[in-house]
Amino acid sequence: MTVVADNKKRVTLPTKPGERFDLQALGKDKFILTRLAPVKTRPARVTFKKKGGFTVGKLDHPIDPVALQEALAEFP
Repeated sequence: MTVVADNKKRVTLPTKPGERFDLQALGKDKFILTRLAPVKTRPARVTFKKKGGFTVGKLDHPIDPVALQEALAEFP
């Protein structure tokens, strides 16, 4: 299959929305895309409670501090 990049350096592949791929760059001119298995996520259940005059959300599972740090590192 041959694909062509547009003027914004984007390439469109025939995939389904939300599919994930691993990209490996082999040298300057060669790339390998490998389709990854879908990640099964579950929606968080949140209950809202009043604490000290504020509405606070409580999750049904604990927050992973490492994942939180990684997510916040993306923002300036």
